[in-house]
Amino acid sequence: MQSETSPDPEPLLSIVLPAYNEEDLLEESVEGLLDCLDGRFEVLIAENGSTDRTGEIARRMAEKHSMVVTSSLRRPSYGEAVRQGMRHARGQAVAIFNVDFWDLQFLRSGVPLLEECDVVVGSKALDRSLDRRPRHRRWITRAFNSLLSIVFGFRGTDTHGLKIFRAEALRQILPRCKTRGEIFDTELILRCYKAGLRVRELPVEVREMRPSRYSLLGRVPSTARDLVSLFIALH
Repeated sequence: MQSETSPDPEPLLSIVLPAYNEEDLLEESVEGLLDCLDGRFEVLIAENGSTDRTGEIARRMAEKHSMVVTSSLRRPSYGEAVRQGMRHARGQAVAIFNVDFWDLQFLRSGVPLLEECDVVVGSKALDRSLDRRPRHRRWITRAFNSLLSIVFGFRGTDTHGLKIFRAEALRQILPRCKTRGEIFDTELILRCYKAGLRVRELPVEVREMRPSRYSLLGRVPSTARDLVSLFIALH
């Protein structure tokens, strides 16, 4: 993890922002996030194997803002990018946001909850009226969470999307995670439940800022492969 300028000392909050081929959204998204935040924080852009100008934009933003730190992977790996960002996070609270989806109200509500819990998950399924994505994407989310419940005994309602962790709790779980792809988020949350950490869910409003990179038909085999990888990792 590197920055062109020295980051502010001892941030209270670290926000990990994985980025893959996000040249159209990255600068606007990060600038919007910085405009909304105050206090001691850092934003860690975890660029992973992009083939466009995402890495260049991330480095430029790290030069411009002392609270922005960036890293790059040679090959695309969502899980490894998030893992690397979390490993280098210095805040007492560590959040995972997406370039195309972050929620300031979730952050303001979720961070204080860490006084009584270890993990706060932003759930798209708690209030379905707040999930404004296309119908097929909502169906995929519900089907996937149902599979997690059946196969792994998952007790929550969502694993992907916004999350906030107490740094101490995250340090217990992160070394145990083995997956590297999109399923990393799910493994991380399942291991939190398995370890007996205190998990709270908050409803979040979701809107699609860009079309999904995966077709419905293409999602089925990739999801099946992810579930096999996850089963192996957890057993």
